[in-house]
Amino acid sequence: MINPFTIQSKIAQIQKDVLAPLYTMSPAFADGKHSWLLAETGRAIARHHKFIEEICASRLVAAVFKVVKILGGADQLSEEDFDRFTSYVNEGGIAAMQKMLLAADKERVFVDELMGLPSHVQKNAAKMLTKANTLHTDFIEDFFGQNHGSIAQTPLRLRENLAASTDFISRLTLLAEDYS
Repeated sequence: MINPFTIQSKIAQIQKDVLAPLYTMSPAFADGKHSWLLAETGRAIARHHKFIEEICASRLVAAVFKVVKILGGADQLSEEDFDRFTSYVNEGGIAAMQKMLLAADKERVFVDELMGLPSHVQKNAAKMLTKANTLHTDFIEDFFGQNHGSIAQTPLRLRENLAASTDFISRLTLLAEDYS
């Protein structure tokens, strides 16, 4: 069950763990290739898998999202986007994403895993990934600004990781369009 008093700190910890491989100058990830850093991101997601599923299944979270939307917040995320993402998670998408991120041939495993998800999730995958790519880029650019002062002051390796991640999500979006 989601504890509303600890949810913010738990989400902050998840963000820290998931962002570390690709978007921080952690010595543990300094020399990693993008594909390995994606796998490390997958491992971080796996550590928080249960909580992510709980949050996506939570009626409290859904209600809070609707209130935020009514009050004019979450500008870039529509209710349809929210429903797409929570449906993806609730139908096994997080496990599929972890498997894909940990695989050597990520694109092949993505297609295999996508084909194993319910048809409504398959049909929504390209739209969800398109929105995820936009939100990801905006979030990471803001993260870079907060941590480095500006995008231009962000270490080149981190900016390259963002570009590679954006390209990767774009390729997955095209694959989802082809297979949905």
